[in-house]
Amino acid sequence: MNMDPLMSLKIFGYIMIALMIQMLVVGSIIQRGKDSWLPDFQKKGITNMPLYCRLFGNRLILLGLIAGVCAYSSFKAHAVTLKPIIIFGLGIILVVVLMIRDHARCAK
Repeated sequence: MNMDPLMSLKIFGYIMIALMIQMLVVGSIIQRGKDSWLPDFQKKGITNMPLYCRLFGNRLILLGLIAGVCAYSSFKAHAVTLKPIIIFGLGIILVVVLMIRDHARCAK
């Protein structure tokens, strides 16, 4: 069973669309102050929970938008490329760094 190499990139695009929808929905719910969706280790030491929820939700929405860009670039690719995967990896690193910075900011 041979699979077209571009088909694997399209499957990655479909996964990114599903991830985008999840991140946008969960991010918008947490952004509105639903701190019960955050794990206990994340809430430990936070003094300004409404601000932290807003920032955390914004970071999830940002990751969802990055996943949307990756899905778009994987569907528009005419050859097999790692560009969408690299963009998503860099997006994850960016979001993790921002989340760590936000946690330190709200734990003061």
